[in-house]
Amino acid sequence: MASTAAIILITLGAIIVAALAFYAGKLLWQLQQQRQQQAEQQQELTSERKAYLTNSIVLICKAMLEGQCELSEGALRLWVLLDHLVPERTPEPNTTYSGLYQMYLAVKDMPTHEARNNQDKALTKQQDKIRLQAEQDLKSAILADTQALLTRFQPD
Repeated sequence: MASTAAIILITLGAIIVAALAFYAGKLLWQLQQQRQQQAEQQQELTSERKAYLTNSIVLICKAMLEGQCELSEGALRLWVLLDHLVPERTPEPNTTYSGLYQMYLAVKDMPTHEARNNQDKALTKQQDKIRLQAEQDLKSAILADTQALLTRFQPD
């Protein structure tokens, strides 16, 4: 009788261990599937984001080259977009697009929108003078950089 009880307990223990091993295996498989799905979603988001940034760069470049966007505003917007293309920072934008970079440096700390409207008008005039002078001084370099960006991101 004792051996029968021992066999039953051993069999029951083996069934429980097998069930737990099966459950653990199932959980590990689900975890692997979840990680794979997350990686695929991240890749898709990265591709969509890159396409959005690229399209935005092309649109702004075209607007700048057609005179529909001020050079200072375009340079500021392009620089922010380029900065978000972290893996695409080769070649290094600071040196490759030096005209855009110099314009960005000239206007990056100037207030915009409501902050610009709320500041002293004399200060706004002074900043506009600096901005317009920088646009004039850097115009050819900015337009060359803009054309280079357009060629890079819209190879048609």
